[in-house]
Amino acid sequence: MAFPLGRMLLLLASALLTVLCVGWVLHLSHYGIDLTDESFYLVWIADPFNYRVSVTQFGFIYHPLYELLHGNIAALRQANILITFGLAWLLGNFFLETVFGKLYLEKVSRLIISGSIATAALTSLVFAGLWLPTPSYNSLAFQSLLIVSTGLLLANIKANRESIGGWILIGVGGWLAFMAKPTTAAALCLCVNFYLLGAGKFNIRLAAVSVAVAIGFIVLSAFLIDGSIPAFFDRLKGGAELLQMLAGGHTFSKSLRLDGFQLNGDERLFFTLGVMIIFLAIYSSQRKNKSITYGGVLLAVAFPIISVAIILGVVDKRLYFSPFQGLLIWIVPFAAVSCGFAIYRYKGFLHISRSQWALAVIFLVLPYAYAFGSNNNYWIAGAVAGIFWILSGLVLLGAVASNRDIRSPLLSLGLSVQLIAVILIQSGIEAPYRQPQPLRDNGYKLEVGAPGSTLILSDGFGKYLSEGIELAKRAALKKGTPVIDLTGQSPGILYAIGASNIGQAWILGGYPGSEKFAFEALKKVPCEQISRAWLLVEPAGPLKISSEVVSSFNANMSRDFEVVGMLKTAEGVGGYKEVRMQQLWKPTRSVHEAMAACNAVRMMRH
Repeated sequence: MAFPLGRMLLLLASALLTVLCVGWVLHLSHYGIDLTDESFYLVWIADPFNYRVSVTQFGFIYHPLYELLHGNIAALRQANILITFGLAWLLGNFFLETVFGKLYLEKVSRLIISGSIATAALTSLVFAGLWLPTPSYNSLAFQSLLIVSTGLLLANIKANRESIGGWILIGVGGWLAFMAKPTTAAALCLCVNFYLLGAGKFNIRLAAVSVAVAIGFIVLSAFLIDGSIPAFFDRLKGGAELLQMLAGGHTFSKSLRLDGFQLNGDERLFFTLGVMIIFLAIYSSQRKNKSITYGGVLLAVAFPIISVAIILGVVDKRLYFSPFQGLLIWIVPFAAVSCGFAIYRYKGFLHISRSQWALAVIFLVLPYAYAFGSNNNYWIAGAVAGIFWILSGLVLLGAVASNRDIRSPLLSLGLSVQLIAVILIQSGIEAPYRQPQPLRDNGYKLEVGAPGSTLILSDGFGKYLSEGIELAKRAALKKGTPVIDLTGQSPGILYAIGASNIGQAWILGGYPGSEKFAFEALKKVPCEQISRAWLLVEPAGPLKISSEVVSSFNANMSRDFEVVGMLKTAEGVGGYKEVRMQQLWKPTRSVHEAMAACNAVRMMRH
């Protein structure tokens, strides 16, 4: 037999669990929708050319995929999941080959173990313990880091085919990071250069290949999006200015920070027990005593059994700790390094090479690069890219375990990764972002957006969207009609009724500069488009935008619009339990009159 019986059992369990994990999240893609952030992502992806200024361009990257899938939301989520998992699996495969070598980790083991590690990437669907599977600037930033990391493993100081391919991947990943989050791209650039110098891989001519690829794709994007480089950078500049007006904390000075984190008592207990149990499983598997070895195998087998129980719903209780629960992924690198000390002794750490330290460090800091620029706590945001922390710990394990059979420890670690990933994902589906109930309790089927795009929603959300769709039909609001959202929180209802959100994909309410943000965003909308615009208003809404902003195009709400319908929100919409009343207002002026008024006020301002 090629493998001992225990190892074959773990390999089979790991392979089957990987398939089950991926199938699980693909199935869940049909369930639920958040009507704020997640709907904002959909609006952006559906029609990115509708907006003249933007600081992130993720909508343009995902738009072809949206069109290819005919606007099917579940299919779009599933494509996002498969892309993320596929990139993580590819990275894991090259990582294991680079760090542990082909001789001591044959192809079958490498593929299965890299697949188990890649399940950690599925936790990117859960932010702060909340389910958010739709593609966004966050998913694109994460995918760009996976691509760059794969490139860094392949890139070398020598110019062979594999190395050049790696340098090209670094450039492609850098371009995608820039399109997702320029702040992440800037942090990533620093990380990559420090790694290349630290690992002794830097070659100015090959680095020029990466730079040329990144710049080439950015220039191509500029022409495809705006027709010229100056127009594209005007888009970026305008987007940054709008973001500053919002006063949401997105400033460079506030981005340069080190946030703190706090694990509660349950998390600390779970963390300690997790490290101890994984340590025992790995340590036992390396003993010469067969009874102890098989004891370690049985302990490791418990990981997939628990995972399967959670996935199949045997355990349906919400396994949630706090917004910092994503840091539980640190259990794996802590266990890996602890085993390195215990099994291979501390002297092994004294002989870790410069390139190995450089690789461990860059994986350690990549989650910070991912989070850089966010107004969320960096530890919470960085945990989305927690797979890199796992890889950092495995680099050190590989360094001290060089030239040894490492399959059994890696299998146990891979199974522990899968268990932690399942626990974190379970917490998300039990508490989907700004939705009133666990996804498993949803039962209301509704076509949302494009024909055939059916989602399974909570009864409250389903009825709210259904009534909104019926209201739009009664009011004769045609698909693509521009609508200005003055509720501050309803991009989802506009997407569902087929309206075109104008000004920005989401005119956010609730920030100090929300009204100024709305005013300036509407000033950038062409008069031809804004002259046909309707209004969605929430008079008693907690995030409402003042109706005075319609003066940006020389209109008066009470004089130039009339109410054509009322709509009650559902409990949980926008994260609020209170049910509010929304109003749909139709313009009463002719398009010609409204356009003339808009042009007149803009000529005066110029």
